[in-house]
Amino acid sequence: MELLIAGSPRKGMYSDRLAEAYAAITGAEIIHARSVSVNPCHGCAWCKGKGNGRCVQKDDMNEILEKARKAEGIAIFSPIYWWQLTAQTKLIIDRLYPLSEEEWKGKMITVVVNGAAEDDDKEFGLLKEQFREMTDYIHADYRFLGVGTSDDESAAKALEKVRKLAAENMA
Repeated sequence: MELLIAGSPRKGMYSDRLAEAYAAITGAEIIHARSVSVNPCHGCAWCKGKGNGRCVQKDDMNEILEKARKAEGIAIFSPIYWWQLTAQTKLIIDRLYPLSEEEWKGKMITVVVNGAAEDDDKEFGLLKEQFREMTDYIHADYRFLGVGTSDDESAAKALEKVRKLAAENMA
């Protein structure tokens, strides 16, 4: 089972459509970041000590953490806002901190970002390298796709690329 974090704050937009296409092929469970209550990380490290991998905060994140632990992989889909993921997506990523190094090993982290740019735009390259560093640090496997979705034509091409990526992840 794969867990998919869909980070668009706007329902039904290009990022949601890409995430849904991916999940239709992979069977991933989608969690819409806009629909869960996740607070910012306090940086208290309680989860690494007394919390035994659980967060001290009483929000939806402990349930998401359990799903992440059980998942073979985690897919992250987000539009790009100011050369970054959405704030909703980042909140969940930051709160994955309680997962241990052992829990990350062997997981496939798939990142799909989209924006109103060409597929080879610098903003995609910046995020690709950032996630490469992150996944190297946690010893996880990694796939990245940055796609332009400036209009319906480019979005249709992006959907085909996402479907291909999903099929590759299933192989």
